Amino acid sequence: MFVDIQNITKEYESGNVLFKALNNVSLTLEQGRIAVILGPSGSGKSTLLNILGGMDLVNQGTVEIDGRDITKCNDSQLTEYRRECVGFVFQFYNLIPNLTVYENVEVSANISKQPLSIDEMLKAVGMNEMKHRFPRELSGGQQQRVSIARALVKNPKLLLCDEPTGALDYKTSKDILKIIEEINEQFNTTILLITHNQAIAHMAHRIIRIRSGEIIEDVINENRLPAERIEW
Repeated sequence: MFVDIQNITKEYESGNVLFKALNNVSLTLEQGRIAVILGPSGSGKSTLLNILGGMDLVNQGTVEIDGRDITKCNDSQLTEYRRECVGFVFQFYNLIPNLTVYENVEVSANISKQPLSIDEMLKAVGMNEMKHRFPRELSGGQQQRVSIARALVKNPKLLLCDEPTGALDYKTSKDILKIIEEINEQFNTTILLITHNQAIAHMAHRIIRIRSGEIIEDVINENRLPAERIEW
């Protein structure tokens, strides 16, 4: 299995109260699959994504990505893991405002040992003709396209998407989902996407539902729909 999570628990302290964000969660995912993780706010979706991305640590359990147990990594090893293996796409883009489109993607390429072509990535997301523009000159959908190119230029094995369409309108959301789908097909990238929008689950190979820090459903989607056919 490409992703192999076994019995992980994540706890946070708030004053004298101990809060379990994840409670004995196990999950596996084959390489080249899209998994959509559904759940309400506070269910543990983002915590799970942060752990997979090496940005947060578990209290117990193991997380293996492509055979590497990242729960045993120290800080410098986790930094290397994030740099080399993981691409992140967030809801609010997080582009550097004083850098052009090209330069925003170049920043990510420069920290990778085997980056892909910046121009090819911008072409893949339909932004090559705008590569000299600044984020303030772009629409929300265009900024999200750039953030996807920035994540992909590292040639990551794992792409983590945190509400990538949450700030976008319906048409733009479908365009972004189509790009994510094409990335999966072209590069065989393993993708985990968390969302509140249940309709998006129709494009996934796996549908995972989380509630109160526990997985309550994990099913293979036998009737996948192309992103362009999803309606909500």
